[in-house]
Amino acid sequence: MNIATLIGLISGFSILAWSIFSATGDAAIFWDPAGMAIVLGGVIASTFICYPMNAVFGVFGTFGKALRRDDLQATIYISELQHLAQQIMAGGTVKLEKELTETRNYFLKDALRMLVDRYPPDRLRAIMEASIINARERELAEAAILRTMAKFSPAFGMVGTLIGLIVMFKNMGSDISAIGPAMAVAMMTTFYGLLFAYLIFLPIAIKIERRIDERALLMQIIMEGVILVSKKTPPQLLVDELKAYLPPTRWQDIKPRKGGASGGKTTAAKKR
Repeated sequence: MNIATLIGLISGFSILAWSIFSATGDAAIFWDPAGMAIVLGGVIASTFICYPMNAVFGVFGTFGKALRRDDLQATIYISELQHLAQQIMAGGTVKLEKELTETRNYFLKDALRMLVDRYPPDRLRAIMEASIINARERELAEAAILRTMAKFSPAFGMVGTLIGLIVMFKNMGSDISAIGPAMAVAMMTTFYGLLFAYLIFLPIAIKIERRIDERALLMQIIMEGVILVSKKTPPQLLVDELKAYLPPTRWQDIKPRKGGASGGKTTAAKKR
């Protein structure tokens, strides 16, 4: 669970709730189902127009990604690559075949397959770089949908406000005392639009984009490590080269891998 995201959402809505209850004794005036329907319905409809149906439905899974833990534990993967370097120096690619069958990380597993098949380092780099670029583009498309929804939300909030104002002006002649309450209701959709845009859609889009950058860095570390393994680089030299991708404060977390092969018993193998 991503504690920072959860704290942000809870604290944001809690501060809003406290402000509302402090400002008025009737918090129910901030609840307007029709205004909520205008904003959410308009945003969803426009998003379906902009993107394919499966991409829009997939955005709900993106919210789940934002609540996952941030730490991708690159140090554990560096320890894993150090172990692979030891294996290939001890027995060549033969010892890597067991690692290939037990590794669950799809990117590392595909790299090990190419390593067992004796792909030259330049081909390894070309294929893995293309895989990193394509994976990054696919995941950025999810964040782009959320950014689009964040752009649409204030616009449909304004649409709801205009609808309320039109109704209010049309009925102005009959009861002048109703103008104030009607104006408050008309402004609710603008409130909803800004709330959805800047407390939900845009922050989650930024969170996903930052997660994509972290994942791309992790894939870069794996790529460089596998290439070093293919060149039969000494394990400690491999660690020294890969830890340059991490801040110095995390270097001490790189420890030699304990246990057997890189299968289900290691944290690195369990992570994507």
